Amino acid sequence: MTIDTGARRVGLIVVVGLGTGVLSQFAQDLLPGEWSQLGNAISPWLLVAFLLASVMPDARWAIAAGVIALALAVVGFYATTTLRFGIGGGTSSLIFWGTGALVGGTVFGLTGFEWRTSPDHRRRALAIGLLAAVWIGEGLYHWRSLGEAAVGSAFVLAGALVPAILGRSREDRLGGYVAIVPALALGALGFVTFLFLYGVVTGVA
Repeated sequence: MTIDTGARRVGLIVVVGLGTGVLSQFAQDLLPGEWSQLGNAISPWLLVAFLLASVMPDARWAIAAGVIALALAVVGFYATTTLRFGIGGGTSSLIFWGTGALVGGTVFGLTGFEWRTSPDHRRRALAIGLLAAVWIGEGLYHWRSLGEAAVGSAFVLAGALVPAILGRSREDRLGGYVAIVPALALGALGFVTFLFLYGVVTGVA
């Protein structure tokens, strides 16, 4: 299924993007204990970009949808924070998460489109394997680095279910599970780069 008109696509992107940011802010503030980290997690945002891009008519629309939706999610998050608490995001946070929206929206916008449209099951498997690896990698981070076993386990379980849920064939599902291993390695490199970027942006700002 694709959204059939440009106006509807733009409206969907705006609503989904802003809504993601608003819901994340409320989740971060209102969920109990370590579960509040669900509002501070990147995996749900990348899932939004992936699924939103999958209903776009071509790759350019898909990438634009991913990038713009995540950028609007940043806007929605900090606007809600400002309205509720009178405190907005600092320059370093806006630059950092804006860069994340550009990179994450591009990658997961394209992979979401590939998942829906590619006739090659290997490319579809790579797309869902990459999405699964993000959830698993973030879960391991919560589990090992932050000591949040329950949240970490929930993220790992969600990631493990991605190929089973999104795979449209046996080849998709098996290939998706195989793709998780190299995708985790790429994800670890990306996460280290992301933290390095945050340090650089914070220092400059």
